[in-house]
Amino acid sequence: MTGRLAVLMAVLLLILIFSGTASALTARSGENIVIDDVVEEDVYIAGGNVLISGTVIGDVVVAGGRVEVSGNITEDLTVAAGEIIITGSVGDDIRAAAGNLTFSGDVENDLALLTGDAIIGREAFVGGVLAFSSGQMEMLGNVTSDLTGSAGTLALGGHVGGDAELQSGNFAVLPDARIEGDLSYTAPERIEIPEGAVGGEIYYNMVSDGEEELGAFVFLWWIASYLALVLIGLVALAIWPDRMQRLARKTSERPGKAFLTGIVIVIAAFLISVLFMLTIIGIPFGLIILILTIILLYVAKIITGLWLGKWMFAKMGRVQKPWVELVSGLFVLLLVSAIPIIGWLVSLVATLIPVGNLAEEIRRHL
Repeated sequence: MTGRLAVLMAVLLLILIFSGTASALTARSGENIVIDDVVEEDVYIAGGNVLISGTVIGDVVVAGGRVEVSGNITEDLTVAAGEIIITGSVGDDIRAAAGNLTFSGDVENDLALLTGDAIIGREAFVGGVLAFSSGQMEMLGNVTSDLTGSAGTLALGGHVGGDAELQSGNFAVLPDARIEGDLSYTAPERIEIPEGAVGGEIYYNMVSDGEEELGAFVFLWWIASYLALVLIGLVALAIWPDRMQRLARKTSERPGKAFLTGIVIVIAAFLISVLFMLTIIGIPFGLIILILTIILLYVAKIITGLWLGKWMFAKMGRVQKPWVELVSGLFVLLLVSAIPIIGWLVSLVATLIPVGNLAEEIRRHL
């Protein structure tokens, strides 16, 4: 298993940890992991090759080189791997990041994908929304609700029970496709849509040069944001090594209270800034408060990145230098923040919890 996939498990676990995971869990790691029995608790796995052919009564979080799920999972599945094959059933949501993914099983609620190549087979069933961002996507299955996403190459067949909102540089609607709601698509040119394939309205949006430039800008902005956070984090570790480590360790302590405190502080800071800037005399003070708030939000993400690195390497039984933990954690934090549906939640939690802990740290020293 690559280091990147190993650390990606940590940020995926963040979703479960902060939403209240069960107290009982099974953690397994190794080159080859097989679960072929019944496990009545949450399962966290890091392995080179992972096979889940049994039944897990709970959540499953797994990172590996190759992951295959042919059994049953009663709750959420969160997975990151080079190759993912899912033919079994999942009782709640699936969140997956992969180089290559094949899905021909069933998921009761939503399916969120960040992949290089993805195939949703004809036997596949999605009980909720299918959201994706892929290099190539072939959708042949049955989606009960909406379909939304973007892909370099997209072939759409199967059944969509709701609306479809899609973007692709190479888009095709197959003869057996059926969209019960509206189809809104963005592509370089209009495509031929088989008669009767769309039950609602069809909306076409042309890809402009500006949109292509925007896509490149977003990618460059992601790289720049990552490098900026790493640079600021390394400087902070050099100046305040003990304080940064202490704040990172506090990230998983009473996260609910810290999250609420963080919300209050951020909202209050922006409101005070606006109030100051409504007066000519107060504009400089308002700008200072606004700038300090933005810096605070950056520092908060750095602290979460450091915590993620520490948490994951500790689970793997490895000790790394703080800067390695920081660089790895920040990379994964920003990567998963870009995943459809759950990305905004990861980013929000990762920012506001450390803000609350920072406030508590300042209060203790006053």
